[in-house]
Amino acid sequence: MTFLSDIHILFTMNWPRLFAQRTRYMKRSAIRELLRCTAKPDMISFGGGLPAPDLFPVEEVRQASAAVLKEHPVTALQYGETEGIAGLRDWIANRFSKPGLQLARENVLIVTGSQQGLDLLGRVLLNEGETVAVDNPTYLALLSAWRPLMPQFVVGIDSAEGKIIYVVPNFQNPQGTSLDISQRKKLIEHARAHNSAIIEDDPYRELSYEGDPPPTLLELDGGTNVVYVSTFSKILAPGLRIGWVIGHEDLIEKLVQAKQGVDLHTSTFNQLLVLELLRRGVWEKQVPRLRAAYRERRDAMLQALEEYFPKDTKWTRPAGGMFLMVQLPPRLSAAELLPACLEKNVAFVPGEEFHLNGAGKNSLRLNFSNASPERIREGIRRIASLIV
Repeated sequence: MTFLSDIHILFTMNWPRLFAQRTRYMKRSAIRELLRCTAKPDMISFGGGLPAPDLFPVEEVRQASAAVLKEHPVTALQYGETEGIAGLRDWIANRFSKPGLQLARENVLIVTGSQQGLDLLGRVLLNEGETVAVDNPTYLALLSAWRPLMPQFVVGIDSAEGKIIYVVPNFQNPQGTSLDISQRKKLIEHARAHNSAIIEDDPYRELSYEGDPPPTLLELDGGTNVVYVSTFSKILAPGLRIGWVIGHEDLIEKLVQAKQGVDLHTSTFNQLLVLELLRRGVWEKQVPRLRAAYRERRDAMLQALEEYFPKDTKWTRPAGGMFLMVQLPPRLSAAELLPACLEKNVAFVPGEEFHLNGAGKNSLRLNFSNASPERIREGIRRIASLIV
């Protein structure tokens, strides 16, 4: 009887009164929540930033997994170093080394998805009230990770003065826009003039459909002011949760200390699996495959928008990546449009989720990587039928 009474006390305790003040700035991601209602087979979802599951290298992953367990059975299933396995760090260092930028494994930290890299950078670099310069709109999950740290977000990556400048230079999420070479050089000059650190978040670089993008900010800067964050999720598979951070050794050391308090290390098995996939040439096979498929899907969405959407709407025309953003007439609210669209089994993310200062209410983000061209066309038609 006493035991049952104790359980009752446990579940009636007022837990919210124990929450830290920073939790006031936490909320569920609109995108992650939207995935709950878009899992139905008949739902056409332009909501999540999901790679196409029909393009996952399933057989290659199956074979590589068997090889990892055969060749590294103990290492794969054991605890590992916080920094990540040496072979994978070497691959990343070699890939991003240039004549004016020589990297070593000591400059690389393997993280559990690039999102963890962003979270750790916020923990290490930001004090309450310090300024972070961002685009408006900007990446939603960056805001989710850093808002509890209570910085001051300011708009304008090449004009605002901030301790940190956060930028997605290639095919930005949510707009699909990119920085040209002159904009990249201007941004680096601005950062140096104000002694700001640039966090270059670059998950979509390989998904370029109209020629290769300009050099990374990391390369142009020579590693002085830039920290580079990326992931294997968009090319290999997001479920592997393997990303990386490239930075100065002093920064990597502090990030290692922060990561040890979070998860000790990223999955050793998954790191070895990714390295095996790389050694088997799966990266080189996947990149052109994805570029061709996603280019077709992007073009299908742009063509459908031209055909079905009202003339007083506008949208971005990305040269790569997975997203574009639509601007509805100012009188319309994307958040108010969404429920009616869900009833017609089509989904998107209201653009205001990505904006600061209450902006973007008449915008919506559309993902084109996850649906077939036929379903993209039908989904755009359904949305357009509700825009009045």
